Amino acid sequence: MTWVNDQEVMQYFALRQTQITEAEERAYLETLLASTTDRVFSIFADDDRYLGQCSVNHIYWPARNGRLFLAIVGGEQRKGYGAAALTALIDRCWSELDLHKLWLIVRSDNRAAQARYLRLGFDFEGVLRDEYFVKDRYYDMVRMAQIKPQAPLSPNVIA
Repeated sequence: MTWVNDQEVMQYFALRQTQITEAEERAYLETLLASTTDRVFSIFADDDRYLGQCSVNHIYWPARNGRLFLAIVGGEQRKGYGAAALTALIDRCWSELDLHKLWLIVRSDNRAAQARYLRLGFDFEGVLRDEYFVKDRYYDMVRMAQIKPQAPLSPNVIA
């Protein structure tokens, strides 16, 4: 319940602009955990301090693609936890889930997050104009994606 009602964190989520009760959050999490198209993970520091959540959602199994999500609690942002969590999640998506493509959307004015995603191997796919409406204002969202890296051909393989 720490970050889902933190305005600093939730300003980037169009569908979560009002306070959420514990019962609402519990019901949402139960649905998410039972899903066949979502994988959700909590992020903890070495000292067991809760740092946030990350997930791959809306997995479309026929094309093997999914949408990434990350939220780090307010006081723990900009410390490298998000990049570490995303790196682990991306590795799991490639190796355990055998996904082909990962995508995400980020507000167009969130340049720091876009730079982080570029460093993690994402590339720009396009702009979703006036995609989110938050606090009486429309925001453009940038869609970024990454395709699963292909293993290089063995030097003994003749193409």
